[in-house]
Amino acid sequence: MKNKNISTQSSTLLSYFNGQNKNCFDYSVAFNALPNSKASTIRELLSDMTKRGLLMRLKEGLYYIIPYEQNAETFMPDWHLIVEHLMNDAKHYIGYYSALQIHNLITQPSLKEQIVVSKQIRPSEIKIKNVPFQYIYHNEKHFFGAKKIWIDSYHQVLCSDLEKTFIDCLFKPDYAGGIVEVAKALYISKNNINYDTLLEYAKKFDSQAVIKRLGFLLEMLEINTRIIADLQHLKTASYVLLDTELPKTGKRNSRWGIQQNLETDTIKSAIYT
Repeated sequence: MKNKNISTQSSTLLSYFNGQNKNCFDYSVAFNALPNSKASTIRELLSDMTKRGLLMRLKEGLYYIIPYEQNAETFMPDWHLIVEHLMNDAKHYIGYYSALQIHNLITQPSLKEQIVVSKQIRPSEIKIKNVPFQYIYHNEKHFFGAKKIWIDSYHQVLCSDLEKTFIDCLFKPDYAGGIVEVAKALYISKNNINYDTLLEYAKKFDSQAVIKRLGFLLEMLEINTRIIADLQHLKTASYVLLDTELPKTGKRNSRWGIQQNLETDTIKSAIYT
């Protein structure tokens, strides 16, 4: 456990943000707590407070206040709650496998936090306490379908809604644990999905890969919805891989324009057993 002796300046800083009910702050805002201090003094103070286990540095100039009773070595805020601080006011939402987790649809633990952004961010991945935070760029056409979702009794985060989560995951199954994970989540959610919204999103997203994988999975999982016929009308004659993580092998399904590089029985057995 690091030494958490609190100096007068540290106490002033912590009291200032506590009074504002803030647990995370930017370096530039620290001047409001200590208006008579020099920039070099503030930098030294923040560095010292980090070493003492009072603060956790999320990225350059961004600090999270560690609760006094917590061990600084092991403390890590909820990954989903860190996202809004990392992004500040930039357009974003939590997506892909992280969104599946928020919707309680994953079967394997999440190993990273995935954030969909409307502008390219470099580097596209940063690590906080060895947890990767991955920025996934979507152009304006593909950037929609997010809403505030409760993750506990006190906090909401900006996340893709259920239907948009499936559209995104079908677009890039490799960001969602593979097509088997997506199929499982689709099957679990079959009674909660708004299929009109799902179809509307598929049209708006305008990706043949999404249309074909969605139609194929709905039919394979025997999810009876009239949008299957609509998806049939939207598909073209070209072929897309079922699972983007696997080699370009397998039979071709002409009904959906799918190259089945994963056997139907393999997917079904993972879901039904």
